[in-house]
Amino acid sequence: MSRPILLTVFMVTALGSFDRNLSACGDKFLVLGRSVGYRSLLKASKPGTVVLYTTPTLPKPLTDGHLDAVMDVAGHHFSTVSNQTALERVLATGKIDLVLADPATSRQIGAFVNTSSTALVVPILVDRGASQRAVLEKEFGCSMPLGEPRKVIDALDKAMKLRAKKVAAHVA
Repeated sequence: MSRPILLTVFMVTALGSFDRNLSACGDKFLVLGRSVGYRSLLKASKPGTVVLYTTPTLPKPLTDGHLDAVMDVAGHHFSTVSNQTALERVLATGKIDLVLADPATSRQIGAFVNTSSTALVVPILVDRGASQRAVLEKEFGCSMPLGEPRKVIDALDKAMKLRAKKVAAHVA
């Protein structure tokens, strides 16, 4: 009786060691004993240099270090400025890709940023209303939502693509 049990254990062990891939639906990222890390899922498709124009009206999650951590994980170089003079100085380097600001500030600095650099202004959706998002998308081409890190990174990826089109049109 121990011989069939021993044979069964041997067969299960032998079959289990051939393929470590799990083939369940939706588990394409999983391999037995390994998985895709959270950090690699949050990588930006094209990391860039991002500046946050801080104002007193910005929500706390943008100024308390959470956004800084998300940008770091995504691979973006991130810095902040708090006035027009500092923004002008940073844009003069020519190394800035995106400028994040609240909607009112985005409208104030938009023309200046567009004429003085190849950077793109990305307004931050402070109000989660669909109407504000539609208006900002029409005016600036993109916007950045607050909240979920993946949505923030996706919005910045879209902005980087728009910036690349802007640069290509400017060169041509």
